[in-house]
Amino acid sequence: MKKIIILLIVLLIFLGFTPYNELNSLAVVDTLGIEFKNNKYSLYLNVINDDNKVYNVKGDSLGEVFLKAKNVNNKKTYYKHLEVVILNTNVINNKTLNFFKDEFTSIDYLVLGTEDNLDDLFKKYHKRNDYKSFIKKEKEESASIINVTFKEFLSSSLDDIKNASIPLISYKENLISKGIYIPYLKITLGKNLAKTNYLINNKIDTFNTKVNLNDNSYEVSVYDLKSRINYKNNIINIKIEGKIDSPDSEDLKELKKIVIKDLNDNILELINNERKNNYNISNVINYIYLKTREVNYDTYKKANIDVNITLKEEEKNNYG
Repeated sequence: MKKIIILLIVLLIFLGFTPYNELNSLAVVDTLGIEFKNNKYSLYLNVINDDNKVYNVKGDSLGEVFLKAKNVNNKKTYYKHLEVVILNTNVINNKTLNFFKDEFTSIDYLVLGTEDNLDDLFKKYHKRNDYKSFIKKEKEESASIINVTFKEFLSSSLDDIKNASIPLISYKENLISKGIYIPYLKITLGKNLAKTNYLINNKIDTFNTKVNLNDNSYEVSVYDLKSRINYKNNIINIKIEGKIDSPDSEDLKELKKIVIKDLNDNILELINNERKNNYNISNVINYIYLKTREVNYDTYKKANIDVNITLKEEEKNNYG
Protein backbone atom coordinates (compact mmCIF):
# COMPACT_ATOMS: atom_id res chain seq x y z
CA MET A 1 0.00 0.00 0.00
CA LYS A 2 2.85 2.37 0.86
CA LYS A 3 4.43 1.76 -2.57
CA ILE A 4 1.11 2.53 -4.28
CA ILE A 5 0.77 5.86 -2.42
CA ILE A 6 4.33 6.86 -3.34
CA LEU A 7 3.67 5.92 -6.98
CA LEU A 8 0.49 8.05 -7.05
CA ILE A 9 2.35 11.04 -5.62
CA VAL A 10 5.09 10.72 -8.25
CA LEU A 11 2.47 10.49 -11.03
CA LEU A 12 0.66 13.58 -9.79
CA ILE A 13 3.91 15.55 -9.75
CA PHE A 14 4.80 14.53 -13.31
CA LEU A 15 1.27 15.27 -14.54
CA GLY A 16 1.52 18.82 -13.24
CA PHE A 17 -0.91 18.40 -10.34
CA THR A 18 -0.75 21.26 -7.87
CA PRO A 19 -2.07 20.68 -4.32
CA TYR A 20 -5.01 22.91 -3.36
CA ASN A 21 -3.22 24.57 -0.44
CA GLU A 22 -0.38 25.59 -2.75
CA LEU A 23 -2.82 27.14 -5.25
CA ASN A 24 -3.75 29.73 -2.65
CA SER A 25 -0.23 31.16 -2.86
CA LEU A 26 0.09 30.92 -6.66
CA ALA A 27 -1.16 32.92 -9.65
CA VAL A 28 -1.71 30.10 -12.16
CA VAL A 29 -1.32 31.29 -15.77
CA ASP A 30 -2.85 29.37 -18.70
CA THR A 31 -2.64 32.03 -21.46
CA LEU A 32 0.10 34.57 -22.06
CA GLY A 33 0.51 37.34 -24.61
CA ILE A 34 3.35 39.70 -25.41
CA GLU A 35 3.84 42.66 -27.72
CA PHE A 36 6.21 45.59 -28.26
CA LYS A 37 4.58 48.99 -28.65
CA ASN A 38 5.75 52.58 -28.06
CA ASN A 39 9.21 51.25 -27.12
CA LYS A 40 7.71 49.16 -24.31
CA TYR A 41 7.07 45.45 -23.89
CA SER A 42 3.61 44.51 -22.65
CA LEU A 43 3.01 41.14 -21.01
CA TYR A 44 -0.56 39.86 -20.60
CA LEU A 45 -1.31 37.05 -18.15
CA ASN A 46 -4.60 35.23 -17.73
CA VAL A 47 -4.76 33.91 -14.14
CA ILE A 48 -7.19 31.01 -13.97
CA ASN A 49 -7.49 30.80 -10.19
CA ASP A 50 -8.35 34.51 -10.00
CA ASP A 51 -11.59 34.24 -12.01
CA ASN A 52 -9.56 34.39 -15.26
CA LYS A 53 -8.50 37.95 -14.53
CA VAL A 54 -6.00 39.45 -16.99
CA TYR A 55 -2.94 41.25 -15.64
CA ASN A 56 -0.81 43.56 -17.77
CA VAL A 57 2.86 44.23 -16.99
CA LYS A 58 5.00 46.73 -18.93
CA GLY A 59 8.77 47.14 -19.15
CA ASP A 60 11.71 48.12 -21.32
CA SER A 61 12.85 44.54 -21.95
CA LEU A 62 11.56 40.98 -21.86
CA GLY A 63 13.64 40.36 -18.77
CA GLU A 64 12.11 43.33 -16.99
CA VAL A 65 8.47 42.44 -17.70
CA PHE A 66 8.93 38.84 -16.59
CA LEU A 67 10.83 39.96 -13.50
CA LYS A 68 8.02 42.37 -12.62
CA ALA A 69 5.51 39.56 -13.26
CA LYS A 70 7.17 37.11 -10.86
CA ASN A 71 4.45 38.06 -8.40
CA VAL A 72 0.88 38.94 -9.38
CA ASN A 73 -1.64 40.22 -6.86
CA ASN A 74 0.71 39.19 -4.02
CA LYS A 75 0.97 35.65 -5.38
CA LYS A 76 3.87 33.86 -7.07
CA THR A 77 3.28 33.51 -10.82
CA TYR A 78 3.05 29.86 -11.84
CA TYR A 79 3.56 28.87 -15.49
CA LYS A 80 3.42 25.07 -15.38
CA HIS A 81 -0.18 25.10 -16.61
CA LEU A 82 0.61 27.48 -19.47
CA GLU A 83 -1.04 26.19 -22.66
CA VAL A 84 -1.30 29.11 -25.11
CA VAL A 85 1.08 31.96 -26.00
CA ILE A 86 0.00 34.80 -28.30
CA LEU A 87 2.87 36.71 -29.90
CA ASN A 88 2.33 39.99 -31.69
CA THR A 89 4.23 39.83 -34.96
CA ASN A 90 6.44 42.73 -33.83
CA VAL A 91 8.10 40.55 -31.15
CA ILE A 92 8.68 37.37 -33.16
CA ASN A 93 12.46 37.26 -33.55
CA ASN A 94 15.48 35.25 -32.39
CA LYS A 95 15.78 37.30 -29.21
CA THR A 96 12.22 36.46 -28.14
CA LEU A 97 12.45 32.79 -29.11
CA ASN A 98 15.70 32.32 -27.22
CA PHE A 99 14.27 34.09 -24.19
CA PHE A 100 11.18 31.86 -24.14
CA LYS A 101 13.32 28.76 -24.70
CA ASP A 102 15.37 29.59 -21.62
CA GLU A 103 12.44 30.82 -19.52
CA PHE A 104 10.10 27.87 -20.17
CA THR A 105 12.40 24.93 -20.85
CA SER A 106 9.96 22.21 -19.77
CA ILE A 107 6.71 23.55 -21.27
CA ASP A 108 5.30 22.59 -24.67
CA TYR A 109 2.59 25.19 -25.27
CA LEU A 110 0.74 26.31 -28.39
CA VAL A 111 1.91 29.49 -30.14
CA LEU A 112 -0.11 31.86 -32.29
CA GLY A 113 0.80 35.11 -34.01
CA THR A 114 -1.35 38.22 -34.42
CA GLU A 115 -1.04 41.69 -35.88
CA ASP A 116 -3.81 42.93 -33.57
CA ASN A 117 -3.48 45.06 -30.47
CA LEU A 118 -3.19 42.59 -27.59
CA ASP A 119 -4.90 44.93 -25.15
CA ASP A 120 -8.08 44.75 -27.24
CA LEU A 121 -7.65 41.04 -27.98
CA PHE A 122 -7.22 40.02 -24.32
CA LYS A 123 -10.29 42.02 -23.29
CA LYS A 124 -12.39 39.61 -25.31
CA TYR A 125 -10.32 36.42 -25.66
CA HIS A 126 -7.96 35.51 -22.84
CA LYS A 127 -8.69 31.93 -21.75
CA ARG A 128 -6.88 28.90 -23.15
CA ASN A 129 -10.20 27.35 -24.22
CA ASP A 130 -11.01 30.46 -26.26
CA TYR A 131 -8.07 29.62 -28.50
CA LYS A 132 -8.00 25.82 -28.30
CA SER A 133 -11.71 25.56 -29.15
CA PHE A 134 -11.25 28.03 -32.00
CA ILE A 135 -8.31 26.08 -33.48
CA LYS A 136 -10.19 22.78 -33.21
CA LYS A 137 -13.31 24.18 -34.89
CA GLU A 138 -11.41 26.03 -37.62
CA LYS A 139 -9.22 23.03 -38.40
CA GLU A 140 -12.23 20.72 -38.70
CA GLU A 141 -14.17 23.15 -40.89
CA SER A 142 -11.72 25.00 -43.14
CA ALA A 143 -8.33 23.45 -42.22
CA SER A 144 -6.75 26.92 -42.38
CA ILE A 145 -5.06 26.53 -38.98
CA ILE A 146 -3.42 23.73 -37.00
CA ASN A 147 -1.88 23.30 -33.57
CA VAL A 148 1.74 24.50 -33.56
CA THR A 149 3.80 24.14 -30.40
CA PHE A 150 6.65 26.37 -29.36
CA LYS A 151 8.97 23.38 -29.73
CA GLU A 152 7.92 22.94 -33.38
CA PHE A 153 8.17 26.66 -34.10
CA LEU A 154 11.62 26.90 -32.53
CA SER A 155 12.82 23.80 -34.38
CA SER A 156 11.68 25.18 -37.74
CA SER A 157 13.41 28.50 -36.99
CA LEU A 158 16.70 26.59 -36.69
CA ASP A 159 16.19 24.65 -39.95
CA ASP A 160 18.73 25.56 -42.64
CA ILE A 161 16.33 24.70 -45.46
CA LYS A 162 12.80 25.55 -44.33
CA ASN A 163 11.54 28.86 -43.00
CA ALA A 164 9.71 29.08 -39.69
CA SER A 165 6.04 29.99 -39.90
CA ILE A 166 3.32 30.56 -37.34
CA PRO A 167 -0.49 30.46 -37.55
CA LEU A 168 -1.82 34.02 -37.77
CA ILE A 169 -5.08 35.01 -36.07
CA SER A 170 -7.22 38.11 -35.83
CA TYR A 171 -10.63 39.01 -34.47
CA LYS A 172 -13.68 41.02 -35.37
CA GLU A 173 -16.85 39.77 -33.81
CA ASN A 174 -15.10 36.41 -33.38
CA LEU A 175 -11.63 34.95 -33.65
CA ILE A 176 -10.64 34.33 -37.26
CA SER A 177 -7.74 32.64 -39.02
CA LYS A 178 -5.69 34.92 -41.27
CA GLY A 179 -3.36 32.20 -42.56
CA ILE A 180 0.39 31.88 -41.98
CA TYR A 181 3.00 34.45 -41.00
CA ILE A 182 6.67 33.96 -41.95
CA PRO A 183 8.37 36.18 -39.35
CA TYR A 184 11.91 36.57 -40.60
CA LEU A 185 10.70 37.60 -44.06
CA LYS A 186 7.58 39.42 -42.82
CA ILE A 187 5.42 37.56 -45.35
CA THR A 188 1.76 36.68 -44.76
CA LEU A 189 -0.04 33.95 -46.68
CA GLY A 190 -3.84 33.86 -46.67
CA LYS A 191 -6.13 31.07 -45.49
CA ASN A 192 -6.20 29.18 -48.80
CA LEU A 193 -2.42 29.01 -49.08
CA ALA A 194 -2.17 28.09 -45.39
CA LYS A 195 -4.53 25.16 -46.01
CA THR A 196 -2.57 24.20 -49.12
CA ASN A 197 0.69 24.22 -47.19
CA TYR A 198 -0.78 22.02 -44.45
CA LEU A 199 -2.18 19.67 -47.10
CA ILE A 200 1.01 19.02 -49.03
CA ASN A 201 2.90 18.70 -45.72
CA ASN A 202 0.33 16.10 -44.54
CA LYS A 203 -0.72 18.20 -41.56
CA ILE A 204 -4.42 17.96 -42.45
CA ASP A 205 -6.51 15.16 -43.94
CA THR A 206 -9.94 16.80 -44.27
CA PHE A 207 -11.59 20.14 -44.94
CA ASN A 208 -14.97 21.59 -45.85
CA THR A 209 -15.52 24.15 -48.58
CA LYS A 210 -18.36 26.01 -50.27
CA VAL A 211 -18.67 25.57 -54.02
CA ASN A 212 -20.75 27.87 -56.19
CA LEU A 213 -22.25 26.24 -59.27
CA ASN A 214 -25.06 27.52 -61.52
CA ASP A 215 -26.07 30.21 -59.02
CA ASN A 216 -26.32 27.63 -56.23
CA SER A 217 -24.08 27.10 -53.22
CA TYR A 218 -23.00 23.60 -52.15
CA GLU A 219 -21.27 22.46 -48.98
CA VAL A 220 -18.53 20.00 -49.92
CA SER A 221 -16.44 17.76 -47.70
CA VAL A 222 -13.01 16.61 -48.86
CA TYR A 223 -11.55 13.94 -46.59
CA ASP A 224 -9.12 11.01 -46.11
CA LEU A 225 -6.51 13.15 -47.87
CA LYS A 226 -2.93 12.02 -48.41
CA SER A 227 -0.14 13.88 -50.13
CA ARG A 228 2.91 12.40 -51.85
CA ILE A 229 5.80 14.36 -53.36
CA ASN A 230 8.53 13.03 -55.62
CA TYR A 231 11.36 14.62 -57.62
CA LYS A 232 12.83 12.99 -60.70
CA ASN A 233 14.28 14.21 -64.00
CA ASN A 234 13.72 17.86 -63.14
CA ILE A 235 10.03 17.23 -62.40
CA ILE A 236 8.40 17.79 -59.02
CA ASN A 237 5.40 15.47 -58.88
CA ILE A 238 2.75 16.24 -56.27
CA LYS A 239 0.04 13.62 -55.89
CA ILE A 240 -3.05 14.20 -53.76
CA GLU A 241 -5.53 11.41 -53.10
CA GLY A 242 -8.74 11.55 -51.10
CA LYS A 243 -12.52 11.35 -51.07
CA ILE A 244 -15.29 13.84 -51.71
CA ASP A 245 -18.91 14.14 -50.64
CA SER A 246 -21.64 16.78 -50.41
CA PRO A 247 -24.84 16.77 -48.32
CA ASP A 248 -26.35 19.16 -50.88
CA SER A 249 -25.96 17.06 -54.04
CA GLU A 250 -25.84 13.46 -55.20
CA ASP A 251 -24.19 14.41 -58.49
CA LEU A 252 -20.60 15.30 -57.58
CA LYS A 253 -19.11 15.35 -61.06
CA GLU A 254 -19.09 19.12 -61.60
CA LEU A 255 -18.45 19.91 -57.94
CA LYS A 256 -15.41 17.64 -57.98
CA LYS A 257 -14.01 19.40 -61.06
CA ILE A 258 -14.21 22.76 -59.31
CA VAL A 259 -12.61 21.46 -56.09
CA ILE A 260 -9.76 19.79 -57.98
CA LYS A 261 -9.11 22.93 -60.04
CA ASP A 262 -9.03 25.10 -56.90
CA LEU A 263 -6.62 22.71 -55.17
CA ASN A 264 -4.42 22.54 -58.26
CA ASP A 265 -4.34 26.34 -58.61
CA ASN A 266 -3.54 26.83 -54.91
CA ILE A 267 -0.68 24.30 -54.99
CA LEU A 268 0.86 25.99 -58.03
CA GLU A 269 0.39 29.41 -56.43
CA LEU A 270 2.12 28.31 -53.22
CA ILE A 271 5.08 26.77 -55.03
CA ASN A 272 5.48 29.69 -57.43
CA ASN A 273 5.24 32.04 -54.44
CA GLU A 274 8.05 30.16 -52.72
CA ARG A 275 10.23 30.16 -55.82
CA LYS A 276 9.61 33.84 -56.61
CA ASN A 277 10.05 35.19 -53.08
CA ASN A 278 12.85 32.85 -51.92
CA TYR A 279 11.17 31.18 -48.97
CA ASN A 280 10.40 27.55 -48.14
CA ILE A 281 7.62 26.51 -45.80
CA SER A 282 6.46 23.45 -47.73
CA ASN A 283 8.38 20.18 -47.86
CA VAL A 284 8.86 20.36 -51.63
CA ILE A 285 12.51 21.44 -51.64
CA ASN A 286 13.36 18.63 -49.20
CA TYR A 287 12.48 16.07 -51.86
CA ILE A 288 14.97 17.68 -54.24
CA TYR A 289 17.57 17.42 -51.47
CA LEU A 290 16.79 13.71 -50.99
CA LYS A 291 17.59 13.09 -54.65
CA THR A 292 20.51 15.48 -55.18
CA ARG A 293 21.93 15.57 -51.62
CA GLU A 294 22.38 19.31 -51.91
CA VAL A 295 20.23 22.35 -51.19
CA ASN A 296 19.90 23.70 -54.69
CA TYR A 297 17.46 26.61 -54.91
CA ASP A 298 18.13 27.08 -58.64
CA THR A 299 17.04 23.51 -59.27
CA TYR A 300 13.84 24.16 -57.33
CA LYS A 301 13.12 27.35 -59.28
CA LYS A 302 13.69 25.72 -62.67
CA ALA A 303 11.95 22.40 -62.01
CA ASN A 304 8.68 21.59 -63.75
CA ILE A 305 5.64 21.00 -61.56
CA ASP A 306 3.21 18.14 -62.15
CA VAL A 307 0.14 18.11 -59.88
CA ASN A 308 -2.12 15.06 -59.90
CA ILE A 309 -5.28 15.12 -57.75
CA THR A 310 -7.64 12.17 -57.42
CA LEU A 311 -10.85 12.40 -55.39
CA LYS A 312 -13.09 9.38 -55.03
CA GLU A 313 -16.80 10.02 -54.70
CA GLU A 314 -17.88 8.35 -51.47
CA GLU A 315 -20.49 9.18 -48.87
CA LYS A 316 -18.96 10.46 -45.66
CA ASN A 317 -20.29 9.30 -42.33
CA ASN A 318 -20.43 12.50 -40.28
CA TYR A 319 -22.05 10.89 -37.27
CA GLY A 320 -20.05 7.72 -36.71
